[in-house]
Amino acid sequence: MADFSIPGVNSRYKTDDLIKGLVEAEKVPLKRMEDSVSAYKTQAGTWRELNQGLGRLREASRALFGFQTPFGERTAISADESVLTATATREAEEGKIELLVKRIAGSDKFLSKSLSLDYSVPEGKYGFRVGEQEVHFNFRGGKLSSFIQTLNSRAGGILSAQAVRDTPSSQMFMIEALKTGSGNPLSFLDDAFAFAQDSGIIEKDIPGYRRITLDQASVLPWTKPESAAILQDDTLKLTPGKESSIPFEPLRVADNTVLELEVKVTSLKGDIPPPPAPPPGPSIPSAPAVSLQDITIESESSQVILPEWKAPEGPKIVDDFIMMFAAMDGGPTPLAPLSDTGDFVKLTIPLKNYGNEISALYFRNNNTHRDLEVKNIRVYDPSAQGDFRPANPVSSAQDARILMNGIPIERPANTITDLLPGVTINLAGPGPKPVELSIEPDREKIKDALIQFVGFYNQIVANINILTRRDENIIQELTYFSPDEQEAARERLGLFNGDVTLLQMRGTFQNIMMSPYPTSAGEEFALLAQAGISTNSRQGGGGYDVTKLRGYLEIDENQLDESLKTNMKAVQDLFGSDTNGDLIHDSGAAVAMDNYIRPMVQSGGIIPLKLNTIDSQISQTNRRIENYNQYLENFEKNLKRKYGAMEGALGNLEKSSQSIENFNRNGSGNR
Repeated sequence: MADFSIPGVNSRYKTDDLIKGLVEAEKVPLKRMEDSVSAYKTQAGTWRELNQGLGRLREASRALFGFQTPFGERTAISADESVLTATATREAEEGKIELLVKRIAGSDKFLSKSLSLDYSVPEGKYGFRVGEQEVHFNFRGGKLSSFIQTLNSRAGGILSAQAVRDTPSSQMFMIEALKTGSGNPLSFLDDAFAFAQDSGIIEKDIPGYRRITLDQASVLPWTKPESAAILQDDTLKLTPGKESSIPFEPLRVADNTVLELEVKVTSLKGDIPPPPAPPPGPSIPSAPAVSLQDITIESESSQVILPEWKAPEGPKIVDDFIMMFAAMDGGPTPLAPLSDTGDFVKLTIPLKNYGNEISALYFRNNNTHRDLEVKNIRVYDPSAQGDFRPANPVSSAQDARILMNGIPIERPANTITDLLPGVTINLAGPGPKPVELSIEPDREKIKDALIQFVGFYNQIVANINILTRRDENIIQELTYFSPDEQEAARERLGLFNGDVTLLQMRGTFQNIMMSPYPTSAGEEFALLAQAGISTNSRQGGGGYDVTKLRGYLEIDENQLDESLKTNMKAVQDLFGSDTNGDLIHDSGAAVAMDNYIRPMVQSGGIIPLKLNTIDSQISQTNRRIENYNQYLENFEKNLKRKYGAMEGALGNLEKSSQSIENFNRNGSGNR
C-alpha cells in the first residue's frame, strides 16, 4: 500500500511544525495586548481599592463633625452599680445628681406549703388577675406539672409558675406576677382561690388593717390643749407650735405592715420680715441767718451726738424635721424625718423597723416657719387580699422609692425613663447612702471614633507609599501586615511610581493634619499634636526615625485622654467647627479632609474618571484581541492552504519523477 500524507496533519515535509512556528511568531502582538489588559486590570483594581479606602476615610471624617458626631454622645456613670445603673442618649444634659434608692419595685411572688410529689390539682375554671389584666382557663385536673404547663402557656406575659423541690420527697408551687408596682397585685379568681387556700399559698388574714379616721373625737392634743392642731376638710393642719395625738385600737405589726399617709410641709421662711433699719434720730431746726447791710451770715446746723444703735434680735428660727412619732410597744418612737415638699406627697413607712405593736400616732411641729398638713392615714399589710394574705410571700407588689436630690420619687418599675430627659435609670437594689449619677460626654466613643479616623488615614498613606515607591523597606516597616498582605503589597510596589495625583494627595493629607485650626482654647490648643495626634517622628535622643517620616499618624493615648477630659470642646473644634455662625462646619481637620476627598471619590471625580479611562482601555484592547484572534485564525488557515498546495505540487513532481525514472528503467531493459 502506497504511503500518503495529509498537509498540516501528518505531512511528510513537516509543514505542520513550520505553520505552528509561524503562527506562534505572529502571536507576539497578541501576548503584548493580553499583558496590557492584565496590567490595566491590576491598575483598575488598585484604584478601586484606593477609592474604597478614601471613602472609608471620608465617612470617618464626616462622623467627627456631622449630625451624629460622637462629641454629642452622652454616657451615664453610677458611683455604685450594685444600687443603680443608667444609660444616656444625646438628649441628656450634662450634670450630676444624687439618688438614694430606698426601695426597688417588686412584684407579687408567692410560695405554697410543702406538697407531696403526687399532689393533684382539681378540675375547674382557674382565673388570675395582675393589676387590671386577667387570664382564665379550664383545667381538667391532673398533676401539678401539667397545671404549671397550662398556666404558663395561657398566662404568658403576666404570670409565671414553677415547681421547686424543697426536699427529695416534696415540692412547693411558686407563682410570680411579671409586672412590678403596687398597682399590679396578684389575685386568685374562680377555682384558683380554693386551690390557693388548699396548697397553702394564702391563709386567713390576721387582722392587720387600720384606716385612721380624722375627726374631732380622734384628733387630740398631745400634751397641751392650747397647742392642738386644726382639723379642716379631713386634713390635719399643724401650724408652728401645734401638735396632735391620734390613738386607736392596738394593732400587731406583721413583717409587711406599713404606715401610709400623705404629708405636706410648707416652708414659711419667705415671710420672715427683714431686720429694721437704724432710726433717723431727732430732727432739729436750723437757727435763722444774720444780715448786716449787704452781708449775710448763715447759722451752722445743730449737731446731736446719738448713742450707737443696736438692731433688736430677730425672731428665733427653729428647724426640726422630726415631726412624726408612733406609739410602738407602748412608748413614742420617732419615725422617718420629713422635708419641705411644697405639695402633698405619699409616704410609706415599714413599721416592723420600729416595733411589734402600734397604738397611736403623734405629730408635733416645733418649727417656727413651717406648716405641716396630714391626710389619708392608714396602717395595713400591702400583701393582704381581703380577709386573706400570702402565707409564704417571697416578694410583694410595691413601687420603687427613691430620693433625687432629696425629692421623694415613686415609680412602679425599676426601669425609669421619665425622671431625666434622655436618661434611663435601672434600679438594682436599695442602698444605705445616696449614689452620685454623672451624665458626661461619652469619651470612650469619641476616642474610638478618633482611633478609627487615624487608622483609615494611615491605611491610605501606607497604600500611597507602596504604590509610589520601589523601596521594599516600606513593606517591612508595616509590621501589622500578614505574610499574605506583604506578598500582595510586593506585587503592587511602585505600580504608580511618580504618579502626580498620589504624590499630591499624600502632601495634602500631611498638610491637613499638621495645620493649626481655630478652637475655643485659642492658640494654646490649635494643633492636633496638642491633643496627642501627630507623626511623632522625633526620637528621644533628638534624631529622627526614618520609618516615621512616611506621614503616618500616632496617638498618645494618655495625652488624648487628658485632652478629652480638660479640653473637650477644643478637641472637637480641631476636627470640625462653625466659625461664622451659619450652622455649617467650615473649619477643622475632618472638615478639610472631607472637602479634599469629596471631589476625588464622588461621581465624575478624579478617581472615577481614572477608572473609566482604564475600563475604556480594557474594552478597546479586548476588541483588538478579538480581532487579532480572528486574524490569527485566518492566517493559520491561509498557511495550511498554501503549504497544502505546495505539498500537492511536490507530490505531483515526485510522481512525475518516479514515472520518468520507471520509463527510463523499462527502456533500458528492452534494449
